[in-house]
Amino acid sequence: MPLLAEVPGLAGMLDELRLVDRLLASVLDTIIQLQSSSAVETVTGVPLEQWLLSEARRTTADRRMLLTAADVLRRLPGLQSAFDQHKLSWAQLRIIVLEVARLPRRLDVQLDAAVDELVDRLEGTDPDAVSGLVRWLVTDLTATDPEPADADDEPAEMLVLQPRLDGTGGKFFGQANATNFALLEAATDPGRAGPATKPGIGHDPDPDKVRQASEDRGRRRFEKLIGLLEAGATGDGDGGRVPVKVLLRVSYDTLLDAGRLPAEVLTRLSGGRLQLTSVAARRLLDERGTDLRTVIVDDAGQVLGVGRSHRFPPGWLSDAVLTVHDTCSEPGCNTAALACDLDHAKPWRRVRPGDVPGRTDIDQLAPVCRPTNHTKDAAGWSVTQTADGIRVWHHPRSGLRIRTLPGTTRIPVPPAPVDRSVSGGTDPPAPAGSADRPAAPRDGPEAAADADDPDGTIPF
Repeated sequence: MPLLAEVPGLAGMLDELRLVDRLLASVLDTIIQLQSSSAVETVTGVPLEQWLLSEARRTTADRRMLLTAADVLRRLPGLQSAFDQHKLSWAQLRIIVLEVARLPRRLDVQLDAAVDELVDRLEGTDPDAVSGLVRWLVTDLTATDPEPADADDEPAEMLVLQPRLDGTGGKFFGQANATNFALLEAATDPGRAGPATKPGIGHDPDPDKVRQASEDRGRRRFEKLIGLLEAGATGDGDGGRVPVKVLLRVSYDTLLDAGRLPAEVLTRLSGGRLQLTSVAARRLLDERGTDLRTVIVDDAGQVLGVGRSHRFPPGWLSDAVLTVHDTCSEPGCNTAALACDLDHAKPWRRVRPGDVPGRTDIDQLAPVCRPTNHTKDAAGWSVTQTADGIRVWHHPRSGLRIRTLPGTTRIPVPPAPVDRSVSGGTDPPAPAGSADRPAAPRDGPEAAADADDPDGTIPF
């Protein structure tokens, strides 16, 4: 396009984006070759995904996308050829991959044959059109599948909890058969309270009132559902009901109403935690304190332990360890800490001759998902851990060294700059005699901390 010569910045940017697509095509071709040969794990002892994490610094979503795309391109050589020839952008390929990755492999021949037509349709078309075209393609292929799913089979009942990325709450959705859906509807029926949404026969309803009524009904239905859950969760064990334990991690300053750091409720969901404001945390403690197991953390961290007298930590120590971490401490794993085993950095039992067995202390324990807990020593990983929960994973054979941080890690906030223009660029004068005046004695928690711990940590 000659016109682009008049805007060289735009021309350069477009060239660079096309270069990104070409580089990613080369990357995917290489991933396919490496996976086909199994050379990476055979030679280095570490899976390809671990190299993508530690050396390429790809996030979980990036790694899964690259590996899933490579798997789909291996199945569909026509699609791989189209991407290599730059007939598709990386953005378009991602959409195709996500739509077709779960199709049964018996449809691969038909699917790959349809790729040429799909690519032709996309030439010169709005790039977003790929989404609609692929969905129709998937629908048509599924309809002609010689081995379709049994039409009489009911969809699997499920409940899905989806936390928000910022940890402040989440959404849930699911499906149920007719009987259970009717039971759920009846149990949470919000009644007919609220203003009428239709002013009378022949009149259109006010859309604002309709929306408000819907929100009110939804809120009342949710309150009923929470009430039912609370009634079942706070029983004494009769009829199979058992109390639900909720772990709350809260800073000492927040507990004393002296800070605004958020508190976290730990969950078994991906990411491991949901965030509460400091105000909400204190209100939760006031209203529901008996339903919580609250663990207090401070900036320095409090070391608790039971030495080597037990391999499996007691409940109070498990809770303390779990409140230091949100997720599995394996590099790249997002399994919630509450769904993990507790792992000793130094194995509790000797793995190799000369090993010093580990202790069951908070400075040695961290959550690790069960598959990794069963394989990390055999795979050649060694782990060291500091008292504040930071772990360093080392793989001597490959030379990889990866550090993982606990959920309590905080980045210090620098102090706000001082505007010295008001005082003429000088610091305010010290009170008279302050240089010779001894420090005033302190009482309260600060004094207790100084007396019990020269580092100033506050015991709990």
